[in-house]
Amino acid sequence: MYVCFMGILRETVLGRTGLKVRTLGFGGIPIQRVSEEETIKIVRHCYELGMNYYDTARGYTVSEERIGQALEDVRENVYLATKSHQRTAEGIWKELEVSLGNLRTDYIDVYQLHNVTNQQQWEEVRAPGGAMEAVNQAFEDGKIKHISVTSHNPDLAIELVKSGLFESLMIPYNYLTPKPAEKLLPLCKELNVGTIIMKPFGGGAFSNANTALKYVFNDPSTDIVIPGVMSIEEVDENWAIWLGDMSISEEEKELIEFDRRELGDKFCRGCNYCQPCPQSIPISYMLRAEKQMLRRMGWSDSRVEGMKKAFAKVETCIECGECESRCPYELPIIKLLPESVASLKVHMENRTIP
Repeated sequence: MYVCFMGILRETVLGRTGLKVRTLGFGGIPIQRVSEEETIKIVRHCYELGMNYYDTARGYTVSEERIGQALEDVRENVYLATKSHQRTAEGIWKELEVSLGNLRTDYIDVYQLHNVTNQQQWEEVRAPGGAMEAVNQAFEDGKIKHISVTSHNPDLAIELVKSGLFESLMIPYNYLTPKPAEKLLPLCKELNVGTIIMKPFGGGAFSNANTALKYVFNDPSTDIVIPGVMSIEEVDENWAIWLGDMSISEEEKELIEFDRRELGDKFCRGCNYCQPCPQSIPISYMLRAEKQMLRRMGWSDSRVEGMKKAFAKVETCIECGECESRCPYELPIIKLLPESVASLKVHMENRTIP
């Protein structure tokens, strides 16, 4: 990573891709929750600031389409990354064509196999007729410029990186998910595999965005960080942090320790891989409501009504375990849901903030 002074954009080369990227990129999940008009303004604002790496996915509903609209006329000045959950060659071909259309381009700069997190998925994508077959052919055809992978499992990710199949890796990394720093990120640096960091804010759980961003940028094995944003104000806040002094003060170290005590390792990151629930239980909403949503937004009459409806849904749980099998953090969701309901009911009755 280049040495940077205030006002000078930090850049690096993203591993073997050779792409010269600004080390603060754009994460395309939260823009699903704002209007199309506002999304286009947000994305365009990022471009005007100087951001050049934009990450989305076929599974992020309208995210690809909106990014494509916002950046179509400046396509040659930016790098577009998207991903697919498909494990077969046939599935990849279908989703790649949709992604190309949505992003209004004839090639994807970084195409990622999405959330390869267990051994079965890893075997599926490499099998005859598997996803790698289509990705490699799309690379030969020029529809994909660089092949990448994302994972929520740092142990399996070591195997993914060692395979030599991928030029970059996306992984969650933050001060409550520090394991990638032990072996995985240094290995990526050693093998020249670019590192793309997602979930720097723990899915919105952390008390201070400044400290969270500084923490991941202070790791010399971090190439690019892609926090999700929902407003121009959030973009500007992240941008100012990125251009500023990255040193972590004693007060910020105390904030990190506070979050570690409060959240532990059993907190929901809001990735929503547990969905869809066959009973339509809003799992991440329930697990994140107490220590995240309510602390930011407080109680209101409408929130009470929404919470009551969610409580009723939790009561329909059939304990099928589908959510737990899909959770990349192996949370004991079946156990945590009723615990969350019990605690939230007390706070709701007294209108207290956890």
